[in-house]
Amino acid sequence: MIYAIAMSNNKLSHQFSKSDNFAFYNEKYQIIAVHDNPALGITGCSAKLLIIQLLQEMHCDVVIVRKVGEKTLVKLLNAGLQVEQGNTRDDIKTLLESAKLHRRSLNTPEQGVLKKASDKNAGGRCCSHH
Repeated sequence: MIYAIAMSNNKLSHQFSKSDNFAFYNEKYQIIAVHDNPALGITGCSAKLLIIQLLQEMHCDVVIVRKVGEKTLVKLLNAGLQVEQGNTRDDIKTLLESAKLHRRSLNTPEQGVLKKASDKNAGGRCCSHH
């Protein structure tokens, strides 16, 4: 089992897509890699796809987030990833233990944060490609 934690300032990031990096841990809670967020500086849905590609390349099973948007949550779930919500006050071991026990699983899009209508692009699409 591989866990990924969206990190900023060496703790769980407040926003998944805007995290500084992703730390990957094995089932024994040992760190196996840290990768910079490939989406930083990129806008639109292509940025989220870069994150998902990284998670898949690392053979990630579970992603630990604090806050994730509804559309991004759908993309993670459709990619076959389990998504667990963590608390920014928790240390890494607590986050991993909670994720292992599925204490705060995010299983449906409605559990993600809905983007405000004023923040959406024309027509509510994430980008001009679809």
